[in-house]
Amino acid sequence: MEVPSIYLNKLLSETAKKGASSLHLSIGSVPVMRINGRLVLMEEENMLTSDLIVKIIRSFITDEEMVKLEKEKNIVVAKTFAGSFRFRVNIFYQKNLFSLSFNYISGVIRKLDDLELPSQITDAIKLSSGLLILAGPDNSGKTSTAAAFIEEINKNKKNYIITLEDPIEYVFINKESIIEQREVGRDVQSYISGLEHFLNEDVDVVYIDEIKKDFEKAVPLILELASGNSLVILEMNADNSIRAIEKILNSAPKENSREAIQYNLADVLVGIVAHRLIPSRGGEMALAREILVSTPPVKSLIREDKIYQIESTLQISKGEGMISLQKSIEKLLNDGKITKEEVDKLNIS
Repeated sequence: MEVPSIYLNKLLSETAKKGASSLHLSIGSVPVMRINGRLVLMEEENMLTSDLIVKIIRSFITDEEMVKLEKEKNIVVAKTFAGSFRFRVNIFYQKNLFSLSFNYISGVIRKLDDLELPSQITDAIKLSSGLLILAGPDNSGKTSTAAAFIEEINKNKKNYIITLEDPIEYVFINKESIIEQREVGRDVQSYISGLEHFLNEDVDVVYIDEIKKDFEKAVPLILELASGNSLVILEMNADNSIRAIEKILNSAPKENSREAIQYNLADVLVGIVAHRLIPSRGGEMALAREILVSTPPVKSLIREDKIYQIESTLQISKGEGMISLQKSIEKLLNDGKITKEEVDKLNIS
């Protein structure tokens, strides 16, 4: 058997070269790649053993990360392998045995113009304050969209940008802006302590990836940042705009504070882009996007807690740059980019 680190680098290099989005390693199975949404067995490889999996894990995580893994039974890290391939790695237990998932992070940050977003959304980079939400399930493309926004600001504005991530995925190089990337658990104790610190800093742009713990405590701090002198780009695990808004409003601990959050959110919200990747006819992945622009009618619906009426606004506001997720999927279907079979597999409501 090859040295575990060399063996892992070989698997990951193959994953990146074949355009796979992820690699999965589980005891008793050969390595499995996900290519264009479909699992592909690496049949030329041997079955993975418990001993090999443990050696692979120990080949790239630190002693501190190993302690955290043994304590919490799950850890997510971002690492660079074979000198150039960067992956988000989820190490977890199943049936009391280790499993690993490696999700490829492209080293190329897309240009904002290439995302084909309406100007009502891309113009957010010109704002000195506000909240832009990037929603969608895991591995739906929201982080690459966030990176495009950050890099556009980095190239064109003299801003102070801070990111709060767990883990850090895209690595930025300072251009016109100064960018500080802070990893939760390493550079800051928690999302809450990081956000509290930001409130005392003169920061122009704040990017926050998905907050898995203490989201309720984070919401007031995020809204305060966005209402001050910071543009906040927030990732959320939410299927669509309405559910993203609901998640924020439902974070209110008491009924009387929900109204305050309604007004605060309406005041600061710039827009929401919800992502969904769907296997396409060409064997790649097609991106469906819902786009909600925070127009005066949308703000009024949020303030009045009439969230479900936003769906009607999405349907009739194409001229404002909006589109519902359903309409976006229908367009992909009508353009022949995806099949009805794939659409039927989606749980869109």
